[in-house]
Amino acid sequence: RVHRVEAREYIETFERTDCRSQVLHEFARLDFNMVQTIHQRELRELFV
Repeated sequence: RVHRVEAREYIETFERTDCRSQVLHEFARLDFNMVQTIHQRELRELFV
């Protein structure tokens, strides 16, 4: 989804700036990684 690609770009940009909300940044990064893991697992199941 486009929203996830945009989210990844924002996360990377946020990492390069002075982070005022470290908790929010960490949550966004963890959420992105968890959803990515789920999608990768689903793709593996489709092609196995």
